[in-house]
Amino acid sequence: MRTTALREGLTDAEAALRLARDGPNELPRPPRRSAARRVLAQLTDPLVLVLLVVAAVTTAIGDHADTAVVLLVVLGNTTVGVVQEIRADRSVEALDRLGAARARVRRDGAVRTVPAREVVGGDVLAVAAGDVLAADGTVLWGESLQLDEAAITGESLPVEAHRPGTEVLSGSVVTRGRGEVLVGATGPSSAMGRIAEGLVRTRSRRTPLQQQLAALGRWLALTAVVACAVVFALGLLRGEPPVLMLVTALSLAVAAVPESLPVVVTLGLALGARRMADRHAVARSLPAVETLGAVTLLATDKTGTLTEGRLRVAETWTEQDLDELARAAVLCNDAPAAPDADAGPGTDPLEAALVDWARSRGIDVAAVRGRHPRRAAVPFDAVHRRMTTWHDSEPDDGPDSGTDRGADATTGGVLVVEKGAPETVLPPPGLSGVADRARRWAEDAATRGLRVIVVATGRRSAVPVDADADVPHDLDVLGVLALRDQPREAARDALAGCHRAGIRTVVLTGDHPGTAATVAAQVGLTGPGGRPARVAVPDGAGHDGELLDADVVARCRPERKLDVVAGWQSRGEVVAMTGDGVNDGPALRRADIGVAMGRRGTEVARQAADLVLADDDLNTVVAAVDEGRRIHTNVRRFLAYALAGGLAEVLVMLTGPLIGVALPLLPGQILWINLLTHGLPGVAFGAEPSEPGAMATGPRRPGASVLAGGLWIGVLVVGAVVAALTVATLVLVGDPEPRSAAFVALGLAQLGVAVGLRARRPRGTTPAGPDWLLIAVGGAALAQVAAVTVAPLMALLRATTPTPLGFAAAVGGAVVAGLVARLLARPRVIGEDRP
Repeated sequence: MRTTALREGLTDAEAALRLARDGPNELPRPPRRSAARRVLAQLTDPLVLVLLVVAAVTTAIGDHADTAVVLLVVLGNTTVGVVQEIRADRSVEALDRLGAARARVRRDGAVRTVPAREVVGGDVLAVAAGDVLAADGTVLWGESLQLDEAAITGESLPVEAHRPGTEVLSGSVVTRGRGEVLVGATGPSSAMGRIAEGLVRTRSRRTPLQQQLAALGRWLALTAVVACAVVFALGLLRGEPPVLMLVTALSLAVAAVPESLPVVVTLGLALGARRMADRHAVARSLPAVETLGAVTLLATDKTGTLTEGRLRVAETWTEQDLDELARAAVLCNDAPAAPDADAGPGTDPLEAALVDWARSRGIDVAAVRGRHPRRAAVPFDAVHRRMTTWHDSEPDDGPDSGTDRGADATTGGVLVVEKGAPETVLPPPGLSGVADRARRWAEDAATRGLRVIVVATGRRSAVPVDADADVPHDLDVLGVLALRDQPREAARDALAGCHRAGIRTVVLTGDHPGTAATVAAQVGLTGPGGRPARVAVPDGAGHDGELLDADVVARCRPERKLDVVAGWQSRGEVVAMTGDGVNDGPALRRADIGVAMGRRGTEVARQAADLVLADDDLNTVVAAVDEGRRIHTNVRRFLAYALAGGLAEVLVMLTGPLIGVALPLLPGQILWINLLTHGLPGVAFGAEPSEPGAMATGPRRPGASVLAGGLWIGVLVVGAVVAALTVATLVLVGDPEPRSAAFVALGLAQLGVAVGLRARRPRGTTPAGPDWLLIAVGGAALAQVAAVTVAPLMALLRATTPTPLGFAAAVGGAVVAGLVARLLARPRVIGEDRP
């Protein structure tokens, strides 16, 4: 028997004191890298090591100006890299807080939902199917409580945990039933905490895009080394000092490879995830942010996603007293009796609707339950699709009995109440005329888009020893309830958005085929070419072509969802799937993007998912896909910009000796351009908005290279144009020191390319915020001009001030380079690679 203190739970004040004393209920985290370790990681980057070698060589030969430039570049790159890492880490930490687990605890006598990190020893956890235990503890009471402890103990089979005093472990999944748990160990002292201690130093995995770019970086580095070796050899052949040519070649190698790309990608993904969170989509991992842009198929559930999730009893059928049907429906029911009670995320909307309907008929729900206390129950599950309860009953009285009696139930026998899907509650056709009439009425209601529930009752002499094994199958049909769940007003817009984005939408639901088809039609779901949605029902194990081609898969059990998702993936689809129940967990994990409902979803679904919708709105998935495409496109923009600039620098240095200029640019000048162009402008590319119509071009081809879709062509053309403009300035300007004019021209031309690659803005709209790319380019352009006009910088870079003609040529070259980049920056080239 629970004490009054346990029934009331802790007070808020007690919980706050224990939280301050014991610390938050969090797993051990990897230690945060110190600033010194971050700086050291930047300095040990291979390309930075090359720069340090260059600094050592220039120091040894007394070239202090180039040494200063090299060290300035190292300082600038290191500062930008460390700042970007810190910003990315902070963004990811913010996402962790947004996506944190939650728990229901009893505080001050009421059950409320709190972040799992605020659970303390002595708390009383209220748990139900779909929850993940937030801490270790002991069961106070349980009703058919069953836990999956595989993640902790490795035990493959669920364990029964309904007996008071049963020890339970944090991280266990409630697969069935409900109950309350007195919290013992939390945080590092819990079972999950002890396991996590050995994992805190595990490195986070890189996203597929980051891995692809790392491989690209190695290839580029090899290519740059070869090109720089050619530059070195050409310089020697023309009689240039070997040391100078070595420094030049090494500087060019550093400038030709976009070493800041991995950090830019990480920051872009993290900031993109933050933007998703602002649009009510919490990404639980950076790979999810990247994958969203490639989604080709969205598998959505029906209830609460396409519909409002607020059921109402619309029609009823019974050959007996309607109030008797109402009383039976609230007995076989776990929804709160009080009209103003907080049902919590674990309450089934259908059960809440039945209680509301009974109350509207004047039924005192609490009084009915008080007259017929529950003695045992088999909760509803997605496999059997029925719920059965055993109650005290008086002889010859059903659930409508209003006579007063004591607590002794031995003289009254046992009342059995069952509710569920018609095919699980009704006997086979032909055995009962009442059941056959109920079946026909239920089928007619289902074809009209209503959700039907059959209620049956019976008598037994005693509660069975094993309720799960002794579910009765010979109950009398009491009636049928038909409930309506109105389609969401925004669902039609969401499905239309998916269609425009080239994303196929399929409904996976456990509902009757007629109900599912009706709702699909109401929200505008159609097949290819606008034909009516094709409905299929799984038959047997596995999947077949008809099932995979269907637009609606009805009567789909959770394990079949896994099969269907796997079938789509075998066809090359990138699948996003929505779900909210504990049984959706495996399929959510199997999908390329698992999407859980933040409001009504279970904790299991949220933790299995890659994306959590804070508003349970399907339109949020469309917005998240848009953000995913934006991120991938911006990475390609920066890649095109950086590679074209590196190519231009290499071509200029290779072309110089052919036109009689052995060394078109000095090592310090090359590194200065690299610092300006790859610094703030590179970061600003991550903030570029989506282009108008980006969601109407279809998803990118799964598995496509980040350079696919014509990006290489754009890089080659733009790089060649920038190089040609720089060489033309070098040859035609006629300055006393033409190298300085070429130095300005090359830097400004690359910045012009950055402007040309900007995302197109919708005409006639007001910008949502500052244009960070233009601001960054403007600052870099001023710094480039200062390099040839400010005396200390001129001395450092060994540059002179160009003539007005040299400046004009440089500015004109920047304009031309920007226009060429703009012409090539079509969505087909810079945007996603489409099939």
